[in-house]
Amino acid sequence: MPSNPPVPELRPVVLGMRFDALTVPQAMDRFFELATAPRGPRGCRVAATVNVDFVVNTYCATKSTPRNPSLANVLRRAELVIADGMPLVWLSRLLGTPLPERVTGADMVPLIAERAAKEHVKLYFLGGTEKYTRMAADILTERYPGLEIAGIDTPFVKLDAPDAAELDREICRKINDSGASILLIGFGNPKQEIWVERNRANLNCGIAIGIGGTFNFIAGAVKRAPDWMRKSGTEWIFRIVQEPGRLWKRYGFGLLVFNSMALSAFLHRPRKGGAGVRPGAKPGTLAVTGRGRFSPEALGDILDASADGPVVIEGLSGRQRRQLRAQKMLDVLAP
Repeated sequence: MPSNPPVPELRPVVLGMRFDALTVPQAMDRFFELATAPRGPRGCRVAATVNVDFVVNTYCATKSTPRNPSLANVLRRAELVIADGMPLVWLSRLLGTPLPERVTGADMVPLIAERAAKEHVKLYFLGGTEKYTRMAADILTERYPGLEIAGIDTPFVKLDAPDAAELDREICRKINDSGASILLIGFGNPKQEIWVERNRANLNCGIAIGIGGTFNFIAGAVKRAPDWMRKSGTEWIFRIVQEPGRLWKRYGFGLLVFNSMALSAFLHRPRKGGAGVRPGAKPGTLAVTGRGRFSPEALGDILDASADGPVVIEGLSGRQRRQLRAQKMLDVLAP
């Protein structure tokens, strides 16, 4: 069997997030590498499958600051970020930093279960409804002999509840006691991403991934679109036809907002061989090298430098500032 091609070094920046430019097989290899590696300094690692809904929940088309700063922080700090939406793949190509393909959370979960069964890696199911999450567990264990689901928990989680911290500790205790290496979270976006970020230091599993309504898909409660619609990027039409009352506004409004942001990002797209950044004269600062729009590598360097807080960029031009605004990165600059 031929080995997977090498993983590209560049992690493209698309609308303020660094994506891993991976095919499905490469994403699976990276996912299990993280799942089985020794515990990192921040605790459990996070994988995010980002689609248009994530982007719209994170940013506002007309404002320079994120609509949801907590979600923006989670997605920028995640160890694995993949595109779960063809509009993001298309935009990456327009920006000159193409992602190879769409990698959806709904497609990944069965692949994760299949590989976990072969490699004896334990899973933990968190979220969804008790009925459909347990149905999904039964279906996967029957489909993949040897799969071990170490625990199933479907708590009602409210992020700002007075007893949220106490409930979080109890959930984390159950997960840790199970010995699971992979945590699948079905709270929906943005709750699942914010929950795992604030609890990752207390989780012993190797990696956690938010999977939205995938338990419902596996259980058959919600039908998935045909393969040709998934590959063509028209799965959202199938979803609206299934649940028009709930989804028409989400998808219709979301695509309008996303297209507005995408147009601005394209007009201020990075330039190959463009301006770069290097460490500045003072600790914690960057200095611009070159003129004109930033290069793709420079946008990634800026995000990396701002991982622990806003960064000062010396010599930033007005054109470069507008580029950062269009790429939803103006909030990483120190006031």
